[in-house]
Amino acid sequence: MSREELINVVGGAKWGFWTIIGSAISFVLGFIEGIVNPIKCGS
Repeated sequence: MSREELINVVGGAKWGFWTIIGSAISFVLGFIEGIVNPIKCGS
Protein backbone atom coordinates (compact mmCIF):
# COMPACT_ATOMS: atom_id res chain seq x y z
CA MET A 1 0.00 0.00 0.00
CA SER A 2 1.14 3.53 -0.67
CA ARG A 3 1.40 6.14 2.07
CA GLU A 4 -1.78 7.85 0.84
CA GLU A 5 -3.73 4.61 1.01
CA LEU A 6 -2.52 3.95 4.56
CA ILE A 7 -3.59 7.44 5.66
CA ASN A 8 -7.05 6.98 4.10
CA VAL A 9 -7.77 3.65 5.84
CA VAL A 10 -11.02 4.01 7.77
CA GLY A 11 -10.34 4.20 11.49
CA GLY A 12 -6.62 4.75 11.07
CA ALA A 13 -6.59 8.04 12.99
CA LYS A 14 -8.82 6.64 15.72
CA TRP A 15 -6.49 3.65 16.16
CA GLY A 16 -3.54 6.00 16.57
CA PHE A 17 -5.43 8.13 19.10
CA TRP A 18 -6.43 5.15 21.23
CA THR A 19 -2.91 3.74 21.02
CA ILE A 20 -1.48 6.97 22.43
CA ILE A 21 -4.15 7.12 25.18
CA GLY A 22 -3.59 3.46 26.12
CA SER A 23 0.17 3.92 26.21
CA ALA A 24 -0.14 6.99 28.44
CA ILE A 25 -2.47 5.17 30.86
CA SER A 26 -0.12 2.16 30.99
CA PHE A 27 2.84 4.41 31.71
CA VAL A 28 1.04 6.28 34.50
CA LEU A 29 -0.19 3.06 36.14
CA GLY A 30 3.29 1.52 35.94
CA PHE A 31 4.84 4.68 37.40
CA ILE A 32 2.37 4.69 40.32
CA GLU A 33 2.96 0.96 40.90
CA GLY A 34 6.71 1.59 41.01
CA ILE A 35 6.26 4.24 43.68
CA VAL A 36 3.79 2.22 45.76
CA ASN A 37 5.62 -1.14 45.49
CA PRO A 38 9.30 -0.58 44.73
CA ILE A 39 11.49 -3.61 44.03
CA LYS A 40 15.04 -3.35 45.34
CA CYS A 41 17.89 -4.33 43.03
CA GLY A 42 19.70 -7.54 44.00
CA SER A 43 16.97 -8.81 46.32
